[in-house]
Amino acid sequence: MRFSVFSVFKAVIIVAVLAAIGGGGYIAYNRVPSVVKEFLRPAVRETVPSGQEVIVQVPKGATLGQVAAELENKGVISNRLIFRVVALIRGEQRTIKAGEYSLRTGSDAGDVLDTLISGKTLMLSVTVPEGYNVWQVAEVFQQNGIMGKDEFLAAAKDKEFLKEVGVEGNSLEGYLFPDTYLIPAADKANGRQLIRRMVKRFHDVYDKNVRETADQNGWSTPQVVTLASLIEKEARASEHQLVSAVFHNRLRKDMRLDCDPTVIYGIKPMGAKITRADLDRKHPYNTYQVKGLPPGPIANPGKASLIAAVSPADKDYLYFVARNDGTHEFSNTIQEHNNAVNRFQRRVNGPK
Repeated sequence: MRFSVFSVFKAVIIVAVLAAIGGGGYIAYNRVPSVVKEFLRPAVRETVPSGQEVIVQVPKGATLGQVAAELENKGVISNRLIFRVVALIRGEQRTIKAGEYSLRTGSDAGDVLDTLISGKTLMLSVTVPEGYNVWQVAEVFQQNGIMGKDEFLAAAKDKEFLKEVGVEGNSLEGYLFPDTYLIPAADKANGRQLIRRMVKRFHDVYDKNVRETADQNGWSTPQVVTLASLIEKEARASEHQLVSAVFHNRLRKDMRLDCDPTVIYGIKPMGAKITRADLDRKHPYNTYQVKGLPPGPIANPGKASLIAAVSPADKDYLYFVARNDGTHEFSNTIQEHNNAVNRFQRRVNGPK
């Protein structure tokens, strides 16, 4: 709702005069000149070009006068009294919502008020890619000024917090659903609240797409999430169910999973070059050394990997190797696999 300067000026004069007459008061009458003077007074700030974006913080509990003064100081409105009168005429002096707003200089008072009562605060976009592990998510939080890495990692292992958000296990690893999250910039320091949203998103996706099949097969949530994390780190494009088939077939045959990313989990950054020494290193997550699933997830899987974990492709594949073009060659036998390794890997990397 827009109000012209003239109409607001008239409103101020009418209100003041009525107060003087109706309130009979000599005091009210004598205050009219000061009100008009405040209305007409030039701003002491430097002139700000119209249309520039400025960020305005509205603290919790701020009065209408305090908000109006801040808007004027930032050049968003031309006069704080106009803004206050508009709010009073509309009866919205107490409906302004706290938060951080992106506004433009030289704006109409009514339009600014509309924004402030809508609560459409400035939003921060936080993206967690599929396959990030807990250390990488901690980096995202720190880079966005939400929470320091150490604080995040402490929260990720806080037993009481894990219980609160419904996570089985010793860590949030695997349950921080990868997605883009929008949060009010004013609330960005509340890191645990964002973590709650991420875990809730995981539960929503899992309950809708995975739980029924998992329960029918007797697979626990930690088992499914752990397998899904391996699939997430290995699959490319639309290969999720094919990779899942390889792991399911190997588990049924009591074969080691031989999943490369498990070899360096918690030891080297994900994506680091894997050496023969890494493959030979004995630790609980190294699926070249230990049969079965690792003791927990190694990354945070997306929807496709979670679904693939409980619905593998109907294939007898036991092996796969990268083709160096973003896809994999899948094989049923060790001979086929070795031939594929010779074709796609040894010519590029030399003997492994």
